This record gives sequence, C-alpha cells and structure tokens, in this order.
Amino acid sequence: QWLATSGADAAVVWPFKDKDGPMGKAPRECGVRQARVTQVAFHPKALVVAIGYSDGLVLLVRLADGAEILARHPGDGPVSALAWSAMGSELLFGLESGAAGLLSLPA
Repeated sequence: QWLATSGADAAVVWPFKDKDGPMGKAPRECGVRQARVTQVAFHPKALVVAIGYSDGLVLLVRLADGAEILARHPGDGPVSALAWSAMGSELLFGLESGAAGLLSLPA
C-alpha cells in the first residue's frame, strides 16, 4: 500500500492504496536529516519504515504520526542493507564498511 524511496535527505513515501496509485496525492517525507537516505525497508506488519542514511544512522519512523526511534547512531559509513524478519521482530542492517547489526524489538 506504500512505496518508499531513497536518494534524498528524507525517505519519500507514496500512497498506493487504490487503483490510481499515487496520482493526485502528495507524498510524505519521513526522517528528514542532513544526510542522504541510502536504504528503506517497510515493517512487514506495521506502518513503520526503517531508514538508513549515508552517515550510518538507522531510524525507524511510524507513518501514522511521524514518531521516530533512533536504531543506530551515525558512523562506519553508509547503510547498504536493511531487512526485517518475517514477523517484524528483528531488523538487520549492514554498512558499506562491512559492519552489521541485528536490532531485536519487543513483541
């Protein structure tokens, strides 16, 4: 129902809820920062998007109200991979430097 894009200083999220897709609808900008968004990944069960940045920061943003949770501080280079587990209880992230991590979330 949503499409998020990287490449700007925010994740640009487009609604695809009906047959016309995003036509005539304004996108949302989530996680605006002074760094470029390099990766995005939607939570499999909730309206939450994980956003990775060129400075290594990982942010979780809830679409309903724009609330943000810092998942990883900047450092070690650009985020090159983000992936949620099937149930959405874990988020795996990888950086171009080879650093990686697994964030476990409460149920």
